[in-house]
Amino acid sequence: MTEHKTPEQQAEAARAMIKAVHEDKCATINGRDYQLTSINHIKRRKVFAFFSRIQGDLQRGDFWWLDSKDWAEVEKVIENCVTYNGDLISRRERHWEEFPQDYILWVQTMLGALSFPFLPENAGD
Repeated sequence: MTEHKTPEQQAEAARAMIKAVHEDKCATINGRDYQLTSINHIKRRKVFAFFSRIQGDLQRGDFWWLDSKDWAEVEKVIENCVTYNGDLISRRERHWEEFPQDYILWVQTMLGALSFPFLPENAGD
């Protein structure tokens, strides 16, 4: 029988996952490893600003913003600091055509992992 988690337990599991990705600089999605490269403060801030604006939408499963100009700009930042098989995602012209099943989890994971240093629970670190 599957154990149902409370919203608080789900939130804690999500925080633990993004912390692990931030620290390990690697997210494994559907058996594929996505490596985070370095990202400067200005770019990380841009990702966090967007993430903080749409976090409630993410929690509700509302992805309206995937078709927005703001997301297109943030997606470019993320694709320029994440690699797959040693190549930046931004240079892999057909990556999402090859692996569309990775996309939504990749988006959620990278938004959280790149924003991790700014999250309030890290204020004491």
